[in-house]
Amino acid sequence: MRDKPPKPTCISCPHNYTYHEFTPMRKMGVMMHLGDQFCTGGKKARRFKRAGVRHYTPDWCPKRKNPCELRVYTFKSTEDWLMHRMLNRDLSGKASPAGYRYALAHELHTKLTARDFWDRCDLESSVDLLSVEVGLHDIVEIDDGLNPVFFHKTETGYQMLSCFDAETARRNKKED
Repeated sequence: MRDKPPKPTCISCPHNYTYHEFTPMRKMGVMMHLGDQFCTGGKKARRFKRAGVRHYTPDWCPKRKNPCELRVYTFKSTEDWLMHRMLNRDLSGKASPAGYRYALAHELHTKLTARDFWDRCDLESSVDLLSVEVGLHDIVEIDDGLNPVFFHKTETGYQMLSCFDAETARRNKKED
């Protein structure tokens, strides 16, 4: 069984705040008590349930994008495509895509989360899932505002990428 994209948590979020004062105080629009945990990302702080912060990011998170942003990256030039193909052949198909070789081809929105896409990508075509054709060695990014996830289309199907320099790829222009 293949790994799924990780669910985001609030643990490392800069808006995650724990109140440490002994005296209760009204702060950021809510009454805070010792040990209470809050999300301070919105206009008004929101209190987490007692065990809520140990679990996954709630649906009401102000950073969450709904619908998710979908970006498809393709090679910016024929030379970059050829170089990747040669590297892939020399490394027995283990060449990792580099952001500086790619450029943004499509940017739209999708109701699919990264986990939904991952569960369905081998069963349905990319046109049915994403409403856009994804070519061989293209990169699909699904960004929910919390944790962008990248997928690389290979001959054997999609592979999840641990890292991809999307900022560089977005700055690149596609050459014809």
